[in-house]
Amino acid sequence: MNIEITKITSKGQVVIPQDIRQRNEIEEGEKFIVYDMDDSIILKRVKNLEKVRDTKELEKTFSSLWKTASSKNVGKEDIETEIAFHRKEKHAKGSS
Repeated sequence: MNIEITKITSKGQVVIPQDIRQRNEIEEGEKFIVYDMDDSIILKRVKNLEKVRDTKELEKTFSSLWKTASSKNVGKEDIETEIAFHRKEKHAKGSS
């Protein structure tokens, strides 16, 4: 495991150090899932998600996230409500 230090910008952006990006072949525009786990913030790379056809592979990819959500009693409705809230908030900021 390689550990490096980064910081958050005034716009809330976090830079993944160049060495880690190169070693993992991370390219501009790639997507990550971000979730909060106790006092840690976890970035999980979402690579080729649209190509995943095997549900077992998808389950493996998200199992730790689902386990955490379940342990915190977070259900599908909670997630949908949170997404709707943030989309509405983002839309309101964009139209002002």
